[in-house]
Amino acid sequence: MYNGENIDFSFEYAVSIIVTLVVMSMLIKKNPSMNSAIIVIGGLAVAYVTLVIMNYLFPYINQIAANVYQYFVYSIMSNFNNLGYLHVWPPILAVLIVFVVLLYNRNLG
Repeated sequence: MYNGENIDFSFEYAVSIIVTLVVMSMLIKKNPSMNSAIIVIGGLAVAYVTLVIMNYLFPYINQIAANVYQYFVYSIMSNFNNLGYLHVWPPILAVLIVFVVLLYNRNLG
């Protein structure tokens, strides 16, 4: 019965999609003449089984993946801000755009 959990795209859905694509590609490689409906139904069954197993074995995997993602974003952004490049990149980008426009118009020589 549906209880309203896991209705958005999350880490476990990404893992189940990857597993499903691997299984479907293995089915196609082993028997290229297999019916497409069987491949799709087999892929959906594998995705469902993978999600059930992941929810049972790792109930907090989405929270852990979200925490890891937030940690990486925080560390990257804090290191980027600490370097001071945030103040340097806009003028460099403006010069690059002007250079590309002049090069495109053949005004550089």
